[in-house]
Amino acid sequence: MRNVVMDQRAIDDCADVSQSGAMVQVRIRNLDKTFYRNHDSVQVLRDISLDISQGELLVLLGPSGCGKTTLLRCLVGLEKPGHGLVELNGRPVVDVDNKVFVQPNRRDVAMVFQNYALWPHMKVAQNVAYPLKARKMRDEIKKGRVEEVLQTVQCDHLADRYPPELSGGQQQRISLARALAPRPALLLLDEPLSNLDALLRIELRAQLRRLHRELGFTGVYVTHDQEEALALGTRVAVMKEGKIEQIGKPNDVYKRPSTEYVADFLGARNRLKMVAGDSAEATIENNLFKNMVRPGVLGEYHLRWRDGDLFIRLSGAEEKSSHRWILGAELSEVLPAGDHAEHVVKIGNTTLFIDVPASDSDLRPGDRVDIGFDLARTLCYDSAGSLLEDFALAD
Repeated sequence: MRNVVMDQRAIDDCADVSQSGAMVQVRIRNLDKTFYRNHDSVQVLRDISLDISQGELLVLLGPSGCGKTTLLRCLVGLEKPGHGLVELNGRPVVDVDNKVFVQPNRRDVAMVFQNYALWPHMKVAQNVAYPLKARKMRDEIKKGRVEEVLQTVQCDHLADRYPPELSGGQQQRISLARALAPRPALLLLDEPLSNLDALLRIELRAQLRRLHRELGFTGVYVTHDQEEALALGTRVAVMKEGKIEQIGKPNDVYKRPSTEYVADFLGARNRLKMVAGDSAEATIENNLFKNMVRPGVLGEYHLRWRDGDLFIRLSGAEEKSSHRWILGAELSEVLPAGDHAEHVVKIGNTTLFIDVPASDSDLRPGDRVDIGFDLARTLCYDSAGSLLEDFALAD
C-alpha cells in the first residue's frame, strides 16, 4: 500500500482536530477528482487532506465551482475520486491505490439535499421510515424511531401528510428527519437552506444548531453563505479551486483570514494599497501616515476592511476620534437600508463601501468626503496575499 504523503498545512489542521480529544470519525487523505468530457478535463478537487472528529459539524464554505459539493459527493459515494483515501470510523470506504470503493448504501452515511428529494407519493411517516426499511432496521420502526425523529424536528403532527402539501421549510425538516432516522455515522448537508426565504433560513439555521448541540451528530455542511457557515460550524473550511484555503474555528477564520481570498469572501471587500517606508511611515492614496507601521514592515501591502470597519465624514470636518483619515474621496451613492445606509465612495480608481447607521449621516452623492479607519480593525496582506499580523504600531 502506498505511503500517504500530506502537506504541512494539512498535517497541522489534522493535528489541531486530534488535540481536541475527540475520536476521528472521518479521515481524508490526498483526495483528487477530475471530470473528463471529450478531450477536456477539469480538476475539481486537489489533494484534499483533513480529519473530522466525532460530533463535529464541519462547514465547507466557498463560491460555486470551488469543489465543495464534489467533496460531499465523494464522501457519500456518488462520485469516485481519481486518487486518495477516505476512512469512516477507521474503515476505508475509498482507497484508490488498493481499488477499494464501498457503495453508498454500505457507508452508513446520510445526505440532506438542497431540493428535499422526498417521495411525493409517500406520506411523511413513510418517507422517514424508508431508510430504516432499506437498512433492514424494522425493530427501530417498531420501537417508534419514526415518531421520535419527527418530534425532534417538530413535525410529528405532519406524519400523515404528503410532501406536496407541505411548505418548503416543512419539507426540509422532513428531509432532515429522514436522514437522522437510521442514526448515520456521518450526516452530509448540501446547501439545505438555499431554497428557502431569508426569514425561514434564519429560523431553520437556529433549529439545526439546536439539533446538533442536542444530538451531537457528526456532519459536513456545504454552503456559500458566510453567515450560515459562521453560525453553524464547529469548524469552517474555506475552499478555492478545489483546495482548502483556510480551515479553523469560525471566529478565528472570520477575524484572521489567512489570505486575501478568504478575507474577500468573508466580507473584507474594501482594498487599498499601502506603501510602507522607513521611520514607521506609510502612504495610502497619497496620504502620509506617521508612526503607523512597526519596524521591518517595508514595501507594498494591501489593506482590507469590511463595510462596517470604515468611517466617513464630510471632507475637512473636525471630529474628536482616534480614527486615521484618508483624504481626497468622493461620495458617489447612498443606498438606504432601514436602520443603516451603504455609502459608495470613490477614491482614485478604487470603489469602497462603507456601512453607516442611518442616523449618523446626512451626506449626499457628490460630497467630498474623508475615509476613516482604525488599525485594530484593519487587515494587512503582503504581495503573496498572505496575512501579515501585528503590522501596525499601537494606536
